[in-house]
Amino acid sequence: MSRGDSVRRGAPGFRIEPQRAVVALLYMGGVISLSALPGRIVSRWGFSSHQLDLLHIPLFAGLAMVTLWAIVAPRVPRALCVLLAVTLFGAGDEILQLWVPGRVASFADFARDGLGAMIGVAFTEMMRPVSVALREWGR
Repeated sequence: MSRGDSVRRGAPGFRIEPQRAVVALLYMGGVISLSALPGRIVSRWGFSSHQLDLLHIPLFAGLAMVTLWAIVAPRVPRALCVLLAVTLFGAGDEILQLWVPGRVASFADFARDGLGAMIGVAFTEMMRPVSVALREWGR
């Protein structure tokens, strides 16, 4: 699929790359699958509750990075849109856990999700000059 075949969404200049969006959606599905696991299954993994809490940060940093990869738009609006979307996804993920046996919704986990999203966006933006340089070097 060429760039011209990309799906247009939202404000002018925002474009979603379909193949990359599939990766982001699969990642989201993985997050939901992990959240839907009953507490008794998660407890068998051998992680302490503190370790499980901290895993929210890299999990949502990765989600933010793959979502940024799927969206083509001006830098600042793209970063803010992804930050908001991933943070809201984290809220929905926590709400889902209200109905999962042995799991609880936690504002602290939601805050870690948001922190992870911020780290993912910041890391992606920090690596942007490297990406641009590599792209130019490869031409």
